[in-house]
Amino acid sequence: MSDTPASRLYPTAVFALVAFAVASLTVRILAPFGAAIAWAIVLAVAFAAPWRFLEGRLPRRRNLAAAILTTGIGLLVLLPAGFLLGVLVNEAIGVFGRASAALAARNLSELEDLLRIPAVANALVWVESRTGLTQSELLAKAGELAAGVSGLLARFSGGVVKGLFDAVVSFLVTLFVLFFLFRDGRAMARAALDLVPLEETRRVAVFASLRAMLQSIFRGSLLCALIQGATGGIGWAIAGLPSPVLAGAAMAVLSLLPVGGTALVWGPGAVACWLQGRHGMAVFLAIWGLVVVSTLADNVLKPILIGGGTQLSTLVVFLGVFGGLAAFGILGLFIGPMVLAFALTLLEILREAVRPRAEPAAA
Repeated sequence: MSDTPASRLYPTAVFALVAFAVASLTVRILAPFGAAIAWAIVLAVAFAAPWRFLEGRLPRRRNLAAAILTTGIGLLVLLPAGFLLGVLVNEAIGVFGRASAALAARNLSELEDLLRIPAVANALVWVESRTGLTQSELLAKAGELAAGVSGLLARFSGGVVKGLFDAVVSFLVTLFVLFFLFRDGRAMARAALDLVPLEETRRVAVFASLRAMLQSIFRGSLLCALIQGATGGIGWAIAGLPSPVLAGAAMAVLSLLPVGGTALVWGPGAVACWLQGRHGMAVFLAIWGLVVVSTLADNVLKPILIGGGTQLSTLVVFLGVFGGLAAFGILGLFIGPMVLAFALTLLEILREAVRPRAEPAAA
């Protein structure tokens, strides 16, 4: 068969079709593990320095070194999470115990017993005068509402349990993938670099630049979260609210959320101060949380911390962080700036490829 463009068209088309089918199936198979794989890549790059240290100490026992570092990272996540969960459970048990003791002190065991409380009785009389419903009818409506709320809470608790189970499975998958990234990550990166159509030195420089950017983003995000938790806990303590350490830890964790963030903690705290009659402290906590904890940290400090260790401009970091959060959630905090940085790198590569051709034409 003669080597003509027509003779090469068929095998090229078949190869492209098979490659597209295999790529589609691969994406479909790996889609359930996409978030876990992405988190594993982020953690592998962020903890590259500890891995190099362990690899140097155990050069012939890479499996052991990878297992030690993976276990350490898992404990680094689990121990603070377990501590925070334990404190929350203790607080919830304390609130439930105090509420039960207050009800027992008033001998309130049924819904009708609420009528003995003067404030409740006066409120029911006022509602009866406005709606025409008797107290028995109002109590019946309250019972129906309580039953509906109980059903809603049951469904919500079921969703929480399912979400917690999914999070645990995703965390275990992340650690499983992370182990192999530590052990075989260098070979995987080498294989990926071989596919980039650039010179060897240029490929290595691009990869090193992207790795440094991801490490800076990871460190900057964690440092900003710690600062938000510390400033939030200080404001919480100044406002005179209980458990400032717990509130600060919660704000540090929630600061990574794309929606709500630290406001999920200092907002209810400001409302609690207002309901207690401490209006000045309520206004202070709201302003402190809005300006210092949220606005300055997210919009000013985070871009500076992330951009300070990279060659990215503040604008690119800002757009990447908040655009990534809106598109991918917490994972977008790391993916967003990396995607923009990679896009800028591709544009620079295209510019270098076109420039040698454009200069002779202009000459």
